[in-house]
Amino acid sequence: MKNRSTKSFYLYIGIFCLSSLSFFQTLKAQVNTENTRPEYNLKSHLYFGGGFGLQFGSMTLIEVSPLVGYKITPKFSLGISPTYKYYKYNAYYGNVKTNVFGGSMFARYSIFENIFAHVEYESLFYNIKGPSYPTYMQQYNSFFVGGGYNQRIGENSGMYIMVLWNLNDTPDSPYINPIIRVGFSVGL
Repeated sequence: MKNRSTKSFYLYIGIFCLSSLSFFQTLKAQVNTENTRPEYNLKSHLYFGGGFGLQFGSMTLIEVSPLVGYKITPKFSLGISPTYKYYKYNAYYGNVKTNVFGGSMFARYSIFENIFAHVEYESLFYNIKGPSYPTYMQQYNSFFVGGGYNQRIGENSGMYIMVLWNLNDTPDSPYINPIIRVGFSVGL
């Protein structure tokens, strides 16, 4: 299982990188060839934010995920998001609890002014300890697709809601499809 997860991780990273490279090639072909270049300002391309997630029922999930994004164009951005989650599952043999650490890489594309598409690769690491079982480290990789709605609050800030589907939905998944996320972002 570990080899399969590792291979899946590298496959998703490869697809993400190839998609990004083909996008950059398209951008390079569209660059203005005049000698006048607008002044580059890193602050205007960066944005920060994150989300807080809750899920209750037979599975409890509390999530804190700050994010840092970079606007490559006004419509397309890439980013990273470290993650911490508290996870509790009520199994037939007793409660399973763990603290989860990990991170994700994402890409967003604004389709309309407030509507965006979102893809994300996430890798999580957590210790599992169940009643009468030894503790062991588990890794789980997810590949999310979906979209969301962004409501601007100011010139460079907003709140968003996303609906995502985990394409790697297995019995080991810490998610139940669809996944709903609410968060915020603030540009500099």
